[in-house]
Amino acid sequence: MAAASALVAVGLFATPAFATDPPPPEPAPPVEAAAPVTDTTVADRAQRCHDHWFAMEGCHERPWTGPELVFGLDIGTSKFDESGPFGFGNGVGSVTSAGPAWGVRGGVELLRWLALEAHYVGMYNGVQSSVSPTGSVGYFTTGVDAFVRFTLPLPYVHPYLLSGVGYYDYALSGSSTAKAGTVMNSTSQPSIPMGVGVDVPLNWHLSVGLEATYHFSIGESYSAVTTNKIDGGDASAFSAVMRFRL
Repeated sequence: MAAASALVAVGLFATPAFATDPPPPEPAPPVEAAAPVTDTTVADRAQRCHDHWFAMEGCHERPWTGPELVFGLDIGTSKFDESGPFGFGNGVGSVTSAGPAWGVRGGVELLRWLALEAHYVGMYNGVQSSVSPTGSVGYFTTGVDAFVRFTLPLPYVHPYLLSGVGYYDYALSGSSTAKAGTVMNSTSQPSIPMGVGVDVPLNWHLSVGLEATYHFSIGESYSAVTTNKIDGGDASAFSAVMRFRL
């Protein structure tokens, strides 16, 4: 009996002692990883990608929002040819030299792969002294093109083809003495531009690229002398192009 009473007394005094011990600390909640950036609207994506260049962070996947106006500048080199885009030693190409080419363009991209553009063309090509013995002359060219551009809208580069119609004035420039002593003369005629190029987007609005265009002339006459076969010819231009889209 005495032993049982002692055990009860020990239990009564021991229970409060254990009850007052603090509970063990709870483990800290796991740190959740940051949620990936998501674009809920086209406007969200436009804001995120506005300053990203060279198609970084997925910004090459620009959502198509409809027809877009496009404007461009081009500068390069030109050369007369005949019987093909690389026939530089034939026709008027055999008596003229390479020279600068420049232009401005504007149009509308109706779809990702289809655009309509108008293009002002400028070129200058000197005439060799063999057919201009009394002074230096050259062809100052001004022209306009209207063409369709077909683009393959890959993520990082956009290769394209173009073709259309144009009209060019090849004005023989130089002193009156020089022009009187050459067998070459001015000519104006319609042409068919045909070209290939590649466009590289830098950001959503600006792109740069390279373009080669062959201007096939119809009914040209660069010289009244036809026996030397320098009366016919076309022109090719190789240019760097910068485009800006609104």
